[in-house]
Amino acid sequence: RRISHFGGSAFPESLQTSNAANVACSTGRLLLNGEKVSGAKRVKVGDLLSLSAAKTDRRTLLPNDPRRAKRFCDARLRLLNVFTDEKFSHSPLKVLYEDDCMAIVSKPAGIHTMSWSGTIGKSLCLDDLLPLVLEPPRQSLDPLSAPLPRHRLDARVAGPVIVAKTRRALIELGRSFEERTVEKEYRALLVGKSSALPSPPSTFTIESDIDGRESVTMVSVLAHTPCNVDGLITDVKLFPKTGRKHQLRRHCAEVLGAPILGDDLHTSDKITVRKRVGLYLYCRRVVVPHPIDKYHLVEAEVQEPRRFSRHREKALKGYLWQQEQNQLENV
Repeated sequence: RRISHFGGSAFPESLQTSNAANVACSTGRLLLNGEKVSGAKRVKVGDLLSLSAAKTDRRTLLPNDPRRAKRFCDARLRLLNVFTDEKFSHSPLKVLYEDDCMAIVSKPAGIHTMSWSGTIGKSLCLDDLLPLVLEPPRQSLDPLSAPLPRHRLDARVAGPVIVAKTRRALIELGRSFEERTVEKEYRALLVGKSSALPSPPSTFTIESDIDGRESVTMVSVLAHTPCNVDGLITDVKLFPKTGRKHQLRRHCAEVLGAPILGDDLHTSDKITVRKRVGLYLYCRRVVVPHPIDKYHLVEAEVQEPRRFSRHREKALKGYLWQQEQNQLENV
């Protein structure tokens, strides 16, 4: 197993996620046989893993130098102001649910959920902003040094993100994802006519392998909108039953033959990719068992980003105008 996956079981109190193990390797806290290695290094029988004491969380550690401290605060406040302003963001950052051990936060499109080696020191992520919008636990005996997202949404995807505020919540929420008791509903606009995409209303299940692993997605077709550019725009609900990388995007493009509007990575040769329009995919709703009371389900939902309805209206308006012009030419 890779160190990034083995580190969590070796040091469960300090490295709760594979990302935490990767960061520990990159900073030299987690050593293999006394040497600094990559989190992708595989552990063999007889290897010795050692973890040095953690420093104060970088997300809440204020630099000692006054000028750097001011830049630290200004950068976070500037980004927070942009993402919480509905004038600038189609899906503003807001707290949907919060208690002493967990929270659900609406992540805007255009920001990574969690920091990783490619963003640290270069750009801020959602986990950098969480200490500014969430209250610290008041009665917990095992608080995390900073709130930690328990799953990821792609940078281009908006929607609810489940956040742990205590160590117990971190473990229990992770177990809920492993046991697949977390329900997630996505909405998307698909482009192109495809024989694999039935007329609305209809519901079906996609089962296929992604990178050699089983992947399952339930699809509900909601409506069609004619479009002069793409031929047809289809509104769908997507319910992922597994969590493979880019699962929804690949199922739509590769299995249905109708890629998500704006997807320039997973597309079809028959579809002209629209650039600089954003990805028309967002997470609509999540339901998760509460980490303390498993019989209590915590649910959070976001409204559809305004750009979705605007795109439908624009496509339909253009189609109707073209139809009217065709009728006038035939007179």
